[in-house]
Amino acid sequence: MVEGFEKFVSLWKSETKDIKIKNPDLLFLVVYPDKLEWEFSIEKQCQTTTLMVSGGATGASTGQEVQFCYRSEVNDFLKVCKHTHAMIVSVGMVFDMTCVTNDVSAKWRNNFVEAENRKVQPNQLTPITDFYDFVESGEYIKAHIIAKTEKDAFLHHQHINLNVDMWKTLDCPPLDERYAWGSYDRSKDNFHDDYTPFWLTPKGGKKIQNFTHEERTRKSFSYYRDYDEVWKNLDIADLDDFYFSRYMTRIQESFYLFNTESLKRVPDSKFDLIFSPTAGYSAEACVDKLDFSGEVVLYDYVQQNIDIKKMIVDFNMSLEELYIFRKTIDENIVDNVGNFPATQRTVGMGSHEELMKMQEKMRDEHEVNYWLMNIIEPDYTALLNKIRGKDVFFDASNIFSYHMSHAYHTLEELILSYERLHEILGYANSCWFQGTKPTKQWERKWLTSSVLE
Repeated sequence: MVEGFEKFVSLWKSETKDIKIKNPDLLFLVVYPDKLEWEFSIEKQCQTTTLMVSGGATGASTGQEVQFCYRSEVNDFLKVCKHTHAMIVSVGMVFDMTCVTNDVSAKWRNNFVEAENRKVQPNQLTPITDFYDFVESGEYIKAHIIAKTEKDAFLHHQHINLNVDMWKTLDCPPLDERYAWGSYDRSKDNFHDDYTPFWLTPKGGKKIQNFTHEERTRKSFSYYRDYDEVWKNLDIADLDDFYFSRYMTRIQESFYLFNTESLKRVPDSKFDLIFSPTAGYSAEACVDKLDFSGEVVLYDYVQQNIDIKKMIVDFNMSLEELYIFRKTIDENIVDNVGNFPATQRTVGMGSHEELMKMQEKMRDEHEVNYWLMNIIEPDYTALLNKIRGKDVFFDASNIFSYHMSHAYHTLEELILSYERLHEILGYANSCWFQGTKPTKQWERKWLTSSVLE
């Protein structure tokens, strides 16, 4: 683990310094309590919160302006920032990034309208899309309001959506919990108990909205309970605990029938060894488009995914057969063909009939082997022996930035593993690498070893 919050921030910023910000008006501010002791579980919470707010509606992309500060610095930070709106989240916030709804009323969501330069499903709701809706609403603040009887009211630090421009016109009233209002108007109704009003208006101020019940179901806060052992072994997480029930919505081993990223432009070079993940049809498309004659290695860290892929290749299944196959085996097979933008990316590789022809060509004309391999913690010796003297095309897809990878490894571990893999692949005769960095940027480049034997 890294040595503390400032070390984590330094590592994240050094890895993301070249990311292009898609909407410079929006700030995602990750806040660390001044007196919170840094330990493994806190590092994992910091990593999780940061990853979730760093890009796109589901946290799987890049391009959002992420900054960091201590809780005592929030006001001073916001006073000088150039953003119009801020999503302020304390370390320890987790989001359910998988929610869907029939509500498509939000203006920006209709007809796949561009949101932060990226298209999303019209029925996809996460705390990030909730923030986008807040920006569109023109409201002042949305937060967790605490207004107990005969006590001053305040905003809980866990999550605040703020119209920064409007806040500045009001002379930047403090957002810290220590700043409270003794005089205010509030709604008669509460979300729970008797101290969570739907809205509150401080005397002389503007109305502050509370997060709705639906918005609350999509997130949770740890309150820094003793989760250290669980973060070290997520297999023992209690899904009856609302915190982990939100976080664990995506933490499961799955086989994806179709690719979640588009086929990248391939280099005009000859290859005799291809490494590709089992998911989807990226290996088949690469074999078809590359100048290639040799061996294909399909790898996965889960044996069941290897077994599923081998069966699909062996039987060269039609779309109908895939769906029958999916229904007849007791495994978590994800049919993401209807998920925008995965559908467009899959279609970009070809129709399913064309993909079947590519798969048949790969199966019949090339040697296909299956490796049980976790490329974050591989058998480096076996990998090195395999690639020596070969012209290698290595596809890592989004494995290093995948939410499962971040769940089970620290950011530092992922970065070191990513660099180590590149070093090993550099010993091939030649190696083209493509895949995402742990901080989700795509890299496509030729690798060479910096160490000579």
